[in-house]
Amino acid sequence: MYSKRNVWCAIVLYFALVQAVVGQTRHCVNDIDYCFIITLPLPESNETLVHFRLEAPSTAGWIGLGIGEGMTNGYLMVAWPNDDGSITLSQREGEEGFQPTITNQQDDLKLLNSSSINKDKLIVEFTRPLNVKGNKGETIKNEQTFGYAFSTLKPYNKSIGAYLPPHDYNNIIKLNLKEGGSELARYDKLVIAHASLMFAAWLVIIPCAIFVARFGRNLFPTTWFKLHVGIQVSLSTPVILAGSSLSFVAAGSKLKFDDPHQIVGFALFLGFFVQLAIGAIHHHLYDPNRTRIPWWTQLHWWFGRALVVLATFQIPLGLKLYGAKMNYFYIYYVYLFILLIAFSFSSFRLWSKNRGGFERMQNSA
Repeated sequence: MYSKRNVWCAIVLYFALVQAVVGQTRHCVNDIDYCFIITLPLPESNETLVHFRLEAPSTAGWIGLGIGEGMTNGYLMVAWPNDDGSITLSQREGEEGFQPTITNQQDDLKLLNSSSINKDKLIVEFTRPLNVKGNKGETIKNEQTFGYAFSTLKPYNKSIGAYLPPHDYNNIIKLNLKEGGSELARYDKLVIAHASLMFAAWLVIIPCAIFVARFGRNLFPTTWFKLHVGIQVSLSTPVILAGSSLSFVAAGSKLKFDDPHQIVGFALFLGFFVQLAIGAIHHHLYDPNRTRIPWWTQLHWWFGRALVVLATFQIPLGLKLYGAKMNYFYIYYVYLFILLIAFSFSSFRLWSKNRGGFERMQNSA
């Protein structure tokens, strides 16, 4: 019922869409866990604002991003967390050997409500016009050099003109913003595609196959088994293979299996193919005249359920590893709640229909 050719065409189309939609430039400094993400306005839009997202540990004193050759000479954007939970964003001009001074155009920078401070992360999101007049960093070009700095010491107060203590780390990087900038931008695209495919596999496609096997006998009395197998072989398998391949490509030489998400992911990958093998054994040894349920059939049932439960914990681990916003966690938990309600309601109906028992299990092929 499912064409493998159509499945693979859909996957290729999906990757093309991800490539076209995700155009952010991201650069991370692993030594200090400081990342900045820059998104240029689309050429075909009337938008003139550049979106910035700075991510650092919550223990950071202040973080800075400069347009030009460094943080000591040129146009600077600095931010720091305050004791009252607020965030200060300041636009400054730097000069070699002197404390950076505030500009008279602070309204160029707009701090967004999505900025936050929690126990792990300081996230500063803001916008700035593509062209700024009267400052040293007037225009952000497609190929642009940025200076960045990080300090563990906080300014003395939350005033935009507060004194900035010396930075502990600084460097420069040249990025191609028009083409997604660097290898890290490619990494983001691969991770997003990986996450989307694995979510689709484990919490959309595989649950559909389970629902067909468990509740679809009355709806598809002659084809439910072929439908169950077709979903798992023609949909789940290629999607899981594609999603897993993307994770290996994204991680590259950094894949060390020292993180719970990587360990659980590898276990799920192996477990899926073990489950397919158990299902094949179950089908091969099936006896329509059996009087009891054999152990390999029960293993197929319970091992499959265990894998899906494990996958429900795997997704939050992946979101946390990538540093996703809490909104994505909330959306996921709502979806999971709806899935559980659907499964519980269908199970109750099956139980009621068979007068207190799941008799259909006795006849599972």
